[in-house]
Amino acid sequence: MTQYNPKTVTIYSVGLLGGSIGAGLKKSGFTGKIIGLSSEKSLKTALELDLIDEGYPYSYLEQIIPQTDLLILCSPILAIVKTIEALGKMDLPKGLVITDIGSTKKVITETAQKRLPDSVHFIGGHPMAGSEKSGPGASDPYIFQNAVYVLTSINNENKKITTELGEFLHNYLGCRTILMDAEKHDTITAAISHFPHILSSALVLNAYKQEEQIEGTLSLAAGGFRDMTRIAASSYDIWHDIFATNKSACVKQIDSFIEILTDMKTSLEKDLLKAHYEKARQIKNSMPDNGFKTRERSPQC
Repeated sequence: MTQYNPKTVTIYSVGLLGGSIGAGLKKSGFTGKIIGLSSEKSLKTALELDLIDEGYPYSYLEQIIPQTDLLILCSPILAIVKTIEALGKMDLPKGLVITDIGSTKKVITETAQKRLPDSVHFIGGHPMAGSEKSGPGASDPYIFQNAVYVLTSINNENKKITTELGEFLHNYLGCRTILMDAEKHDTITAAISHFPHILSSALVLNAYKQEEQIEGTLSLAAGGFRDMTRIAASSYDIWHDIFATNKSACVKQIDSFIEILTDMKTSLEKDLLKAHYEKARQIKNSMPDNGFKTRERSPQC
């Protein structure tokens, strides 16, 4: 049994991931109270779906904080930053654990380090899971199962509670938590998460460009194209904050891809693409499957 066992978890912004955290906690047998702070519409849905036990408007944050053991910030990144700044001006209970689910970590953890008192513990978090869908209605209690969940500790004193929070998340959400430096996290996720979203949108725009010249192009799009462009359906509202806080790393990935694509173009012209395909296939086949989900698990797996 994990040493860290919060009695009250407050989810700030009950959208897809916030709702999925609530659903996952309830599905796995968490017996504490789950409070949601969100918009009126989201709270109505979350309560109807039993994702949370109680729901309040965002403005109730300062009133709810005294009874909270674990606060999970699930807003878009820049809203998380503003919330941390607001929390820094409040009377926070000693020992409060605050974490987030933002897709970039450096800006968030730096803000927490500057604004929050030493009496609370801030642990940056990023579950490598999601969907092109949004809102609490799309919540999935299994979305985190076997997925990597990155935690970033802002100082050495936080490492013990970071480890304990990781055990809590593993036990109740079924994820695999790993500890990582914030800057390293942002560099890696630019390559395997943020840039692929740019590329997915570029593929759709490229096909549409041909559609304007050759009608029927998009109507022939089959499985391969649809698989590669699924995430192009994501809302830019969330991605704006990701790109704004990880711009440099994403630009480097675009430059790297242009270099690889130029090399492959030359190889194509010379009928030498096989080496690229073989290398990519070998790398792909050696990659672990981080997204596998199971539908049945014990309450404390």
